[in-house]
Parts: sequence; C-alpha cells; structure tokens
Amino acid sequence: MIRVMALQINRPYWVNKELEEKVFFKKVVADRGNILSEDGTILATSVPFYRIAWDATILDTTQLENYRFQDSAFALAVLMAENFSDEGKDTALYFNRILTAYHTQDKFTYLTRKLLSFRELEEVKTWPILNLGRYRGGFITEKIHNKRHYPFEELARVTLGLMQNDTLGIRGIEASYNNQLRGRDGYILAQKIRGGAHIPLDQYGENESEDGMDVTTTLDMDLQDIVYSALRKGVDAEEARFGTAILVEVKTGKIKALANYPEDYNYGIATLLEPGSTFKLASAMAVLDDQLIDVCDTIDTNPGKVIFDDKEITDGANYGKLTVEQGFAKSSNVFWAKLIDSLYRDRPEVFIQHLERLGLTGTANDQLVGEPSPVIHRPGDDMWTVASLPSMAIGYSMQLTSLQMATAYNTIANGGIRMKPWLVKEVRDDANILLSYGPQAVEERVCSPETAQKLTEMMMEVIEHGTAWNIKGTSFRIAGKTGTARKTQGGQYVKKHVASFGGFFPAGRPRYTLYIMVDEPGTGRYYGNQVAAPIFKEIAERIFEFDWEMATPPTKRNNRPAARPSRQLLYAQNAQTVFGGLNISTSELPEGEWVVTKDNDHQVDYKLYEPSSGRVPNVKGMSSRDALIMLEKAGVNVQLVGHGRVKRQSLLPGYRVGKNTNITLYLG
Repeated sequence: MIRVMALQINRPYWVNKELEEKVFFKKVVADRGNILSEDGTILATSVPFYRIAWDATILDTTQLENYRFQDSAFALAVLMAENFSDEGKDTALYFNRILTAYHTQDKFTYLTRKLLSFRELEEVKTWPILNLGRYRGGFITEKIHNKRHYPFEELARVTLGLMQNDTLGIRGIEASYNNQLRGRDGYILAQKIRGGAHIPLDQYGENESEDGMDVTTTLDMDLQDIVYSALRKGVDAEEARFGTAILVEVKTGKIKALANYPEDYNYGIATLLEPGSTFKLASAMAVLDDQLIDVCDTIDTNPGKVIFDDKEITDGANYGKLTVEQGFAKSSNVFWAKLIDSLYRDRPEVFIQHLERLGLTGTANDQLVGEPSPVIHRPGDDMWTVASLPSMAIGYSMQLTSLQMATAYNTIANGGIRMKPWLVKEVRDDANILLSYGPQAVEERVCSPETAQKLTEMMMEVIEHGTAWNIKGTSFRIAGKTGTARKTQGGQYVKKHVASFGGFFPAGRPRYTLYIMVDEPGTGRYYGNQVAAPIFKEIAERIFEFDWEMATPPTKRNNRPAARPSRQLLYAQNAQTVFGGLNISTSELPEGEWVVTKDNDHQVDYKLYEPSSGRVPNVKGMSSRDALIMLEKAGVNVQLVGHGRVKRQSLLPGYRVGKNTNITLYLG
C-alpha cells in the first residue's frame, strides 16, 4: 500500500522517466563532400544507404487508386520478392508480413533488412502503397550511413586518402581537408519501440545535418592513369619494394599526377631517402650560378677514387680528366665531390644557401599533412665532418622526399623560378568558392636563366651521350639525370639501392617535370638508367601522344600564313579534302585509315596512326565525326554530349574494349 502511494505521488517523475527511455535524439551523419579532379570528375564521393519500414496506422486506403488494400499489398509483395530475393523470401512471406502489420496496426515494421542504395530507394518509392509517401502511406525511410566510394579505384588512392568508418579522414586529402569535407552532423527526434528499433518523430521537428564541402584538385585522371600504369609495370618488372612518380606542370607547379605503387602509402610525399646522383643537379647549379667554373672547365678524377677523412668516394671506372658537362653526363662521384669540396670547403654555408633557395631544406607543400622536413646537416651539427660536404655533393649525408626533388627539377625547367607544388585548387560549397589556391612563385630567381639553360643542355647530354643513353630516340628531347643510391641499415651501407630519374620534357619548351623513384629493385639491376629511366621514357612518350597542345610547336606569325592548322588526328579520307580546300601543301598521304598531321613551316606532314587493337583510342581534340568513326570501328557504343571537338572522354585511352562497351564524348 505504501509503495502504491509512493508511485502515485511521484507519478510525474515516472512518466518523464518513461519518456526519457523511449524518446531520444538520433544522430544523422552528414553527407561527406566530394573530391574532384580539375575538370570536375568525381574522384571520391559518399554513397548513402537506406533501410525501409512501414507504419500501418497511417495508411489512407482511399488513396489506393481504386484497388483494394489486399490487391495493393499483394502487388507490393511481388515487387519485394523480385527485388529482395537475396533474403530468401517469397511473395507469400512478404504478403503475410504486410497483412499482419495492417491488422495489428503496427506503427513500425521493417519491410526488408536489405540496405538500399539511393537509386534503389527512388525505385521503391514508385511501388504500390509506398508511393503514397510518409503521411498518407506510412512509408518510412531510415538513412543508415554513407559509404565512401572511389570510382577510379587504385588511381591516386593514397593521395586522395584513407577513411576510418567512412566518416574520418586519416590520410591524404581526406585527412588534410577533413574539417571541410565532413560537414556537420544533425539530430532527429526518434522513439524506441519493440525489438530495439525506433521511429523517427518528424512531427516534432529536426535539426538537419549540413553536407560537407567539395574539394577540387589539380589532378588529371588521364595523366594519372598513364603515370600509374607505367610505374606499376616498372616496379613489378624489377621486383622492387615500391615506387613513386610525380608529374608537375612546369609553369604553374600543379601536381597533375601523383602515383605510388603499391597504393598503400604516399611514398612520394612522406618517404625520406638519400637521393644519390639526381642531387648533382643542385651541385651543378651552385657552381655555375656562382660563376666559379664553366661547363668546359676540367677536373682530374684519376685514379677513380678520392678519400675525405675516413670516407672513400669512388667511380665505376677511372674517367681521368672530365669537363663539367662530361662529369655530369657520366655522373662521376669523384668529379663532383672534389669540385664542391675545393670550391666551398671554407664556406659551406654558401653551398647550403643554394639548397635553401632551391627548396631542399624545407617541406615543399603546405596542403597535404604528413610531409617530413628534409634532413640536411650544417656546419656545427654533431653529424658534420670533413666528409659531409663532398658527400652531400653526390646526394648522400642527407635525406629528401621525391616531391622535394621534383620541385628542384621543376625550378630548372621553369628557368630558375621556383613554383610551390600544389594539389588542391579550391574548396567549394555548392556554387560558392570558400577557399581558392593558385600558382605561387616561392623564389622568383633561384638561379639565372643562363644557368638554367646550361643545366638543361647538360641534362640533354645525359640522354645523348651519358648514363641515360638507353632512353634516347624519342620524337622529342628529354632533359634528365639518373640517380643510384645505396641504402643504410644500422648506420652502415648495405647492398640495397634506390634508383631514380628526374627530368622534364620537351626539353626546348618544358611543359611537365617528372620524378621517378624505385626502392630496392630485386632483379640484380639497380642503376637509375636501368630501372627508373625507362619508366620516365614510357610516361613521357605516352603523355606526348596524349597532349596535342604540347606536341604542337609555337607559331611565328610574321613568317607564316595566318591560318595554319595545329597538330590533329584525322580520318585519312577527309584529310586531303580539308587541306586541299584550305590550299595548304601536304606530304604524300600514307596508306591507312588514320593520320596525324604536323606543320613543319613549309607544309603539313602526314604520319600514319594505328589505334591499339581491342583498346579505347585517345580521341581528345578530334572532330565528333572522326571520333565517332574511330570508336565505332573499335566496337565501342558512342554517346555525344555538346557540340564541337572532343574535350573529354568517359573511358580513359587504353581501356580494354569488351562486349557492349559504352563511352560518352563531351564536346566543346
């Protein structure tokens, strides 16, 4: 009796207690923003999933379009059995579930345990009963979570980032711009019901979530595919631990492609290693820009080795006397160690100042978290010895990332102007740009244009008569430098190597800088010219074929007719008609279906073009008519969007053609 009286007296408390246990605020996770390529292609997006339920107490049977409830329920059950067959349910089981809920006036019945995609949900909304919506048909949709989706799979995967529980970025752009991408979670009022389920109480209002912002990058996925494919092929062929390749647009500093293989870590940005002979570019820049020596001056490297303190530096052979140009082309360790030591021994800080201006003493980018600072020793440090300076001259006694080295090479390609490498172009909230980035010159003059030109010529000599002789023979000039460095373990050098190649192309008017690094090749080949240089060559050749603008030489208007055509890929039957109508002289038309045209100042030259069999060709820049002919002959179904020439294609060049392969061409 006393207990009953106590319950009656405290009735408001117990009523509130019951409400507290049944009604709660449920978090609604915000839709994470997209990550986009420079042309707007989606690289990362969040795909929502939903669960569907039914409130039988709300159904307005007068809205069933002249059907009885049981007829509508049966039609709904048939559709559920057809579409949710993976649950092992048949029409009768779904029909009984719906009828039972209706007769018991159940406020919340899960129609299926399957999670539906947004597209599937839109289809379900057209089904009988459910098409009446929330307030006339009792249709309840519950958003479960967003799954992060990367349409290009492994391409730039680590650069884009890694996620934890599809909500928290822990690496790459996902982590660096997590605050902008994640949005703001919201809450809805929900009521607990039997079985641990809950009903959203929309009638009590809700605090809606706020979707995340979109991040636009500088990446070009056509170029990314070219770079990644060649890197993977090279790393696999050499049985190496990993490799990285970084492609930078010379004039702007945009990172157009950043590939790692395997795509499990961003080796290009986060891995510090001794670069070896690719660093000799910095040594050569210092002595030439200080005008302490010229390219024709000589150093005697006899007998092919030199000792500083207790450190012996050797060459693969006794080269004797070498000029600066020859010492660079042959990559003589003895030459550069002796030269830098003799010129900067009493003032090593002057040499290090050159490295500072070149960007080799600090991090290269400020957009991606995780880039370590270089390890560069200085006079007065505990690690500084008599051997430090000559060792640094050949790329040892220091540690740098591939991105930092790529930035140095890009500086020379850009005539001595150092551009900050950047990967994120803007952060956008729908139509509003909230953050915007652009080209930034960090150092207007790292070295003189004359020095940059001499270095470019020396790097071209590396390909013509030096260590990278094996990659010459391209239709354009490459400027580059090989690198091979032994690795250390426990403070001792071991028989493990890092092979690298840095350079830019076309050498006469550089458009792209490319740096390749391959760690611990395992086939017995480990020199930079054997391992890294062939990867560089393959990438450069494929990009040269892909980028029509780069392959077209600049015009000199005062010496040429006003309306000369640029390089084009044409259907051979149309070529003579086009140029004949323009009264332009041409070379003899080769036998074949497709030709590439190139203006040589006197006439237009034809070159036969043969698309790869069974692969999607590159039709960028072609007329819609010619592109249509080429693709249909390759067995591809074509859809055209817009008017004009092909600006973009939905399938990357080289994609394997299968049965019913479809492609969309975007014209402009």
